[in-house]
Amino acid sequence: MYVEELIVDGFKSYAARTHITGWDQEFNAITGLNGSGKSNILDAICFVLGIRNYKLLRANNIQDLIYKRGQAGITKASVTVVFRNNDRKTSPLGYEDYKQISLTRQIMVGGKNKYMINGHTAQEHAVANMLQSVQLSINNPHFLIMQGKITQVLNMQPPEILAMIEEAAGTRMFEERKDKAQKTMSKKDKKVEEIASILAEEITPKLDKLRHEKQAYLEYQKVEIELDRLRRLVVAYDYTKCEESINNGSATLAESQTRLAGLSNELEILKAELAGIAQSKAQTEETRKSEMSKNGEFKLLQAQVEELSKELVKIKTQSDLKVASIKEERATKEKLLESKAAYEGELAKRTKAFEKQTAKYASEKLQYDEKAKDVGQLEELLQSLTTGVASDEGREGGFMQQLQEAKKEASDAATAIEQAKLRIGLLEGEAKDINRGLETALRDNKALLKEKGAFEAKVQSLSAAMKSHAYKPEVKRELEQKRAEVLEQLESVDEHRRGLEAQMGSFDFQYQDPVRNFDRTKVKGMVAQLISIDDKNKFAAMALEITAGGRIYNVIVDDDSTGAQLLKNGNLKRRVTIIPLNKIAAQQLDPSIVTFAKNLAPGKVDTALSLVGYPEELERAISYVFGSTFICKDPKTAEQMAFHKNIRRKAVTLDGDVYDPAGTMQGGAKPSGAGILNRLQELKNARHEHAALCKELAAIEAKLAAADKLKDDYMQLSRELDLIKHKLSLVEQQLSYSSYAQQSARLEEIAVELSAQQALIPEATTKHELATKRAQSIGQEMGEFSQDKGGKIKQLKKRLATLKEALPKAEAKLKECQGVTQQATLEKDEIESEISDLAAQAESSDSAISVQEEERKEVDATLAITKEELDTKQAAVSRLSKKLLVYDKEIAELDRQHRAKQSDMTTIQLESEQLAHELERSKSAHDKTQRTKDSLLKEHPWIVDQRQSFGQPDTSYDFIKNDPVQAKRNLCKLEDQFASMRKTTNTAVMTNIEN
Repeated sequence: MYVEELIVDGFKSYAARTHITGWDQEFNAITGLNGSGKSNILDAICFVLGIRNYKLLRANNIQDLIYKRGQAGITKASVTVVFRNNDRKTSPLGYEDYKQISLTRQIMVGGKNKYMINGHTAQEHAVANMLQSVQLSINNPHFLIMQGKITQVLNMQPPEILAMIEEAAGTRMFEERKDKAQKTMSKKDKKVEEIASILAEEITPKLDKLRHEKQAYLEYQKVEIELDRLRRLVVAYDYTKCEESINNGSATLAESQTRLAGLSNELEILKAELAGIAQSKAQTEETRKSEMSKNGEFKLLQAQVEELSKELVKIKTQSDLKVASIKEERATKEKLLESKAAYEGELAKRTKAFEKQTAKYASEKLQYDEKAKDVGQLEELLQSLTTGVASDEGREGGFMQQLQEAKKEASDAATAIEQAKLRIGLLEGEAKDINRGLETALRDNKALLKEKGAFEAKVQSLSAAMKSHAYKPEVKRELEQKRAEVLEQLESVDEHRRGLEAQMGSFDFQYQDPVRNFDRTKVKGMVAQLISIDDKNKFAAMALEITAGGRIYNVIVDDDSTGAQLLKNGNLKRRVTIIPLNKIAAQQLDPSIVTFAKNLAPGKVDTALSLVGYPEELERAISYVFGSTFICKDPKTAEQMAFHKNIRRKAVTLDGDVYDPAGTMQGGAKPSGAGILNRLQELKNARHEHAALCKELAAIEAKLAAADKLKDDYMQLSRELDLIKHKLSLVEQQLSYSSYAQQSARLEEIAVELSAQQALIPEATTKHELATKRAQSIGQEMGEFSQDKGGKIKQLKKRLATLKEALPKAEAKLKECQGVTQQATLEKDEIESEISDLAAQAESSDSAISVQEEERKEVDATLAITKEELDTKQAAVSRLSKKLLVYDKEIAELDRQHRAKQSDMTTIQLESEQLAHELERSKSAHDKTQRTKDSLLKEHPWIVDQRQSFGQPDTSYDFIKNDPVQAKRNLCKLEDQFASMRKTTNTAVMTNIEN
């Protein structure tokens, strides 16, 4: 069997399908020019035979074997080798009847690999077995012998030679199969050992465990029976206590209802007396009003005084705001000027440092370039001297090349010097001729130049006027951007506020005006909306809610008549309790008791009133709600406040537990509506923020409106400036077409070119001197090299090593210097930008101060006029008021009697409310006990059958009756033991045992 044909398609450099035929049976050689693809033919043969080491094919991975140059559409590569199979003795197993055997290997983008034998897909191991049967193993290290491998084969040890012979003879394949079978037997033995280990270590212990669990289950059943018996005893005790509580509560309810009826009668009597006093007061006030109506001057004067007072306060506020604003602007300007001066001093320092650093960087760069150039030249010289071949094609290399380059540089520098001198002479002559011509042209274009100067002056004037104008486009853009931001914030805050208002709708007290022209400021609102809690006191929010209780929903009004009007004609949607400020009795803790309490528990107790904020006018009402309660940090402190003989006041813990000196205690789970005060405080904050944003938006809108008024004048100036600039451009265009402009432009070009040529001469002179010195040095080194070649090469290598060692240090130093230079540049630019911003801000402050000074003068003049008019009106009102003093005294006496009766009525109302609350609590407790009893009957039907036996003697029942707390603790302990046993008992084992 031998190779008859090789077909390559898309493999490495063979993009098109290529057929290679004419192979010899004994010996073949591949020849061709460099890059013609000789190596790729060998790589293709190794590839199709199944090589795995792609490094031998000069590829990092299998995808690098696909042709990639010029044809992006190629996505696969394939190689097919056709063997002539004439000799049946040497044919692969199973292929003796085939005259030809074709083996194909195909790869695709993505790494997919495919083998085919005679056009049929085959596995890789089938291909390997077929090749190994004819002594072909591509992955055999001796299959492919590269250059230099012959010596290695000759130096092989006997075991290595034996392995190579076995591989060639084909016996190696059977050795590998034998090793594979032995490994499989070893794995099976290990599996048998593992099964024996599992039987000894897991299954046997598990059977022992199941036996133990059976004993535990029997104990579990015993405990379950005892637990059920004890539970029945506890239920029986609870049922008996419920019956006793229901019987005792009925008598208490009857007494409370009788007392409540008596208080209601007393209230009716007080209401009748209050109605009589109110009627007398109304008659007196009517008489007073009729007296006042005889002369309409008093009412008119009062209205004028009130209006002028409001106006005076408003104007005074405006004046104070203007003074504060001017002071603030001046302080801002002084700070800006101080900052600008500091930045200018810093800029001077940074500029000097920048110039110094720039010079240092240029020097370091020049030194580094010189060293790099010397290293390159020495490397090239050494390569030329040691190998005789230059590093670049077309160059001779060695000393001769460097000598020629040095001479050429010297010659070029000399030529540049001569050319620069010649060009300078020509330019100077041309400049003299142009200067003579300019005098003539100046006389011809004098009118145009004059017109140009006038336009330029006008442009400067208009630019200055626009710069100093009050309208600033950039300020307007900033205001518009600020308005957009405020509107976005306002929308977000408003949405949050409306969401909170929807949640807290129950605290929105709505009513209809009870009379025409009703003053709504008399209705202050609900208690919950009128108080505030600072952030530092939010920890006590729940305790304050429990303290206020239902009073948090009470409505505060200015007096009892307003409350009566609301109840009668306010069209209220729900029942409310009203607190009139003129009648309510404030309740506050005695200062000595507060001091004693704080000394008793320092840092752990505060009065509820001290933890809330409220308007001063509402102090009586807020004291009525919060004034008589302590807020404590823990139950122990609350117990001291409630039951200490020197305190005995109601106390509430931070968790909401209530301790009453009457002996009752309340607590447990948090109320369902807990957190009301926190949510209301959040709503207040949202409303304040909304109001502040609205105010800010109004100020921005006002500024934008003012800016729009100034915009027309500014745009007129802008149009005039554009027109003048256009005329100036026309004049300049006319001048540019004249000989004067052309000659002036040429003269400027000559001046620039003269400067460049004059600067070129010293540079070229320096280059000429350096090149001449280098040529002399190279000539000297050539003489030394001809006398001692080896020594000179060593000297050059040593010099090159020294230069290479110094080059990285110079590069690092250059990079460090470059970084410092860049940092200095950034700092300098940043300071210059800051100075420019500060100057603009200071100029803006000056304009603002001037405007505000004028406004303040106008406000002060208006203030003086308003104050004088107010004094005149107040004097007239004072004269008329003395006539009404008699009626006022009578009304005051009626008010005193009304307050006394109202106080008595409030006391009885409070007592009635308290009694009603107690009655409600008693009913609630009675109902709760009844529900508990019904629940016990429902959950435990056996109570009906065994009810008669509850009172019979029983040791366990007597123990529960005498010490129910300890009995229930024992029951809980037994339940915990039962739960633990149930948890540890395997459910599956229990089911098996029962079955």
